[in-house]
Amino acid sequence: MNALGIIFSDMQDWSMTELASHRSLAAVPFGGRYRLIDFPLSNMVNSGMNKICVITRSNYRSLMEHIGSGKDWDLSRKKGGILIFPPYAMGENHGLFQGRLDALKRVLDYISSSKEKYVIMSDCDMIYNINYNDVIRYHEEKNSDITAVYIKVPVEKKCSVHKILYEFDSEGRADDVLVYPVTSGVHNVGLNTWVMNKDFLESVIYDAIARNYKDFSHDVLASKVSSLRIYGYEYDGYFAHIDSLQSYYDNSLGLLNKDNLQKLFYSKTGPIYTKTKDSSPTNYCKDANVKNSLITSGCTIEGTVENSIIFRGVRIGKNAVVKNSIIMQHGVIGENARLDSIITDTYAQVTNDRVLLGYSNCPFFIKKFSVV
Repeated sequence: MNALGIIFSDMQDWSMTELASHRSLAAVPFGGRYRLIDFPLSNMVNSGMNKICVITRSNYRSLMEHIGSGKDWDLSRKKGGILIFPPYAMGENHGLFQGRLDALKRVLDYISSSKEKYVIMSDCDMIYNINYNDVIRYHEEKNSDITAVYIKVPVEKKCSVHKILYEFDSEGRADDVLVYPVTSGVHNVGLNTWVMNKDFLESVIYDAIARNYKDFSHDVLASKVSSLRIYGYEYDGYFAHIDSLQSYYDNSLGLLNKDNLQKLFYSKTGPIYTKTKDSSPTNYCKDANVKNSLITSGCTIEGTVENSIIFRGVRIGKNAVVKNSIIMQHGVIGENARLDSIITDTYAQVTNDRVLLGYSNCPFFIKKFSVV
């Protein structure tokens, strides 16, 4: 594919303060063995893209460790491949960038030197499986300046403030863009993914420099919707928006539904790739009791696990009961402990005999390295 991929690693980290306090949003673990960045990266690779850059802002060490050379996504190449941009000052741009446009100003030289015809920009808070070749064909057919990928779904008022909503005319052209509104009902929800010609994106960045624009959503999409040809490509597959601890919990446990699992990970558009780790198979001990759960490699299960997601290297002690919970890498659940509706971050420990009860609409969160 003749397209450059740009992934913003933590544009929405303000909405995930618990899980993104010490890591980039892109590096948040999901689904037992994946990170959020695996989804946009895999979409781009499965679409034939071989030149991708990741723009980071803060807490990006674990993200760099996860991506490495990019070989797990077939992006370890002499030409092209994957490039990670840590935050840096350039000219009058000092400190951390304050929006997508502000970030793009700092990588303008890289974009200008690229020979690809198109640019696909994506955030990491949306989870879906798509072939971008279809989007580019639609972009060409409509002679669009910007093509926004969207899905038509019901929206609750408490969640709408994290979303970009579009309204389209009968031809599919946007005639209104609502950025983080307070509303409810069925709406066209943007997937924070846009396709543009590279030359057009360069002109947008130069205009942003001249006018001191910083935010792509407000300063380009919303304010120039009447003057630009902004079209929407409708996506109708599996979709999850990770914009809060509650949505993370709900969408994670939603993978226990076989239909959701099949649509996301076994889609005809291609698999989801992640960093390969050499782990031994999970050890299910004599008294282990596991029901309707995702359990990855390297674990030791001596107790009961129901309706839960267990990441790599977790130990569930004897007679422990873990229900409706998410236990991240290298967590330890002590003997006779009881957990319900709990999220434990990496390396967290729950000692013997502890009882921790959250609620499905308000899960209890245990920080990384905590001992409870």
